[in-house]
Amino acid sequence: MRNHRPDHFYYHTNMKNVTYDGKYWDWVRKDEQLWSRIRVKYLEAPTEIFGQKLSDGWRFHHGSDIGRIRVLMQYGGIYLDNDCFVIRSLDKYRKFECALNWDDKQFMGTQTLIAHKNSRFIKLWLESYKDNYRSDKWYYNAGERPTTEILFQQPHLIHRVKGHFGADTGVSMSLYKNRKFDWRHLDVIHLLMSHRSYLDPNYNQTPVFDENNIRTYEYPFGDMVRQVLDMQSPNSPSP
Repeated sequence: MRNHRPDHFYYHTNMKNVTYDGKYWDWVRKDEQLWSRIRVKYLEAPTEIFGQKLSDGWRFHHGSDIGRIRVLMQYGGIYLDNDCFVIRSLDKYRKFECALNWDDKQFMGTQTLIAHKNSRFIKLWLESYKDNYRSDKWYYNAGERPTTEILFQQPHLIHRVKGHFGADTGVSMSLYKNRKFDWRHLDVIHLLMSHRSYLDPNYNQTPVFDENNIRTYEYPFGDMVRQVLDMQSPNSPSP
């Protein structure tokens, strides 16, 4: 809301009868403008794709990959993983049929996707699952196959973003490891929250962030959060 101001925020979840409990939802309610823009929509978690049963172990991860494609095909718009931090407005990408992160010598990223609902690439991406779903590979259908089978042959179908969606693991981990990391030139950065436990060498010192410890957290992620919440930096002089 601070860095990008959409008309609405849509949260898609497989949870029914969602309640808005807890102090952080209380914070959101106090911001009437923000609260009025939030919409929660039920999305049934897929169990199969084109007659192919999803992996038991990765069902929700692979189901999320499929779900985001279907949501974009239905509505279009901006898809963000729930641990993506928007740094600058994404409006400049809305003019493209589809925009996504595809760094050099890597597969495409799926953490931030911006697409028209009739995007040719999004349709081909879903169709690439036909008779080719790999339940044994984490990122095959989400990133590897659409990159090698579609984008290598038809790169014109997307606006290729290199780096500015902060999808590279090394970039993300700099938020927790490199005090001098400059994140302000990025448009989005993937926070990798569910992977910090084994990627962040300082994880045990701050396994969970809250409104108290973030005030003194010395790495760049602390600066990002304090800026959004209008908190004073620990090194800033008192007013």
